[in-house]
Amino acid sequence: MASGIGYRGTNRCFPFWEDFQQCYFSSTEKARADCVPARDDYLECLHHFKEIARVRAIQTVERNNYAKNKANGTDHKIISLAGSDQNS
Repeated sequence: MASGIGYRGTNRCFPFWEDFQQCYFSSTEKARADCVPARDDYLECLHHFKEIARVRAIQTVERNNYAKNKANGTDHKIISLAGSDQNS
């Protein structure tokens, strides 16, 4: 990674990179297993893997609840995270 400072200022993940880099270079273990949480935080900031998985799990539960309630005849809305309602 470069300096982390670009045209618009500091990158949003740069603090996580600094934490990981500091842990990596100060680690005495050869495998650097103690830096795994810092690395995971940095990668989550970059790619949002855990956040996307969490949103997909919530949407799956919402769709299942909608289908179950529709079959029972009760009214249930699916709430979109984008702010618009989906009824199908």
